[in-house]
Parts: sequence; C-alpha cells; structure tokens
Amino acid sequence: MEDILIYIRWAHLISATSWYGEVVVINFILIPVASRLEGTLRSVYITTLFPRIFRLASVLSLTAVSTGLVLLYFRVNGNFLILLDSLAGRALAIGATLGILLTLFHFFMENRMAEKIGIVIRSGKPATNTNADHNAAGGTHLEDIHTRLKIVPRIGLLVITTIFICMMIGVRGL
Repeated sequence: MEDILIYIRWAHLISATSWYGEVVVINFILIPVASRLEGTLRSVYITTLFPRIFRLASVLSLTAVSTGLVLLYFRVNGNFLILLDSLAGRALAIGATLGILLTLFHFFMENRMAEKIGIVIRSGKPATNTNADHNAAGGTHLEDIHTRLKIVPRIGLLVITTIFICMMIGVRGL
C-alpha cells in the first residue's frame, strides 16, 4: 500500500502546486492584461482564454482535493477525530476543509461564470454595448465577468495560500 501512496502523494503535490501556480498567474498576469485591453480585443481574450483556465482549475482542484483526502485518510487510519488532538492535526483539518470549500466554490460559482462566458461566445456580441438601457443596468455580460475576474481570483489566492500554510504546518510541524 505504501508504494501506491507514493504515487498518490506525487499526484497531490503536483496538482496542488500547479493549482496554486495557476491562481498566481491569473492574479498577476492574466487579469492585469485583460484590464488593459478594451472592446472586442478584451472580449476575444476573455472568451478564448478563461474557459480553458476554468477547465484546468477543475482538473487540478479535483485532483488535489481527492488525492489529499486519500492521503489524510491513511495518515489518520480513518479516524479523523485524531486531527483535533494536535496543532498539526488541526492545521491539516483546516487546510483540507478550505481546499474542499474552494473546490466546491469553483465547481458551483466559477462554472456559472464560465457559462456566462459561453453565452457571450455564442451571442457573438462584442465587449461593449451601445444600448443605453443595458449599460445603465450594469453593462454587458462580459464587463460583469471582467469585474468578477478582478475579485474572485484574489480571494482564491488568499484562501489557497492559507491552505498551503496550513498544510506545511500540518505535515512538517513548522
């Protein structure tokens, strides 16, 4: 069994660090670029790139959480209450809970955002709309998506950084 756990641990480490790296790239490269673009160019950028980013995040988050839960199960021999007995255990429990919640948030909330991007793609509408009533009501779907893309990944970065810190404390006792 220990041989299999080595592969699961590697899958967990690679997917978790890749997920973290993806969130960093989104926050410090992709969103600032989208903010500098205007009109149709922003529309093409967001509708081309972000559906792929969302799919990658889905794979990475699900892999990180599922492999992490398997590793945690074997670490505590199925008795999760043991985690409450030490600082390291509580850190692991907090990190695991935050990872599960962030993954659930991704699958339920970010996928709704991806659906909105799909609506923009299918409608073929540019990023700006000359309809004054529509703009007064809050702008286009794409502008709403762009606004959310400025906020949601920042919160995600804060949460995933907290997860990494908790896991380092839990596994290494730092």
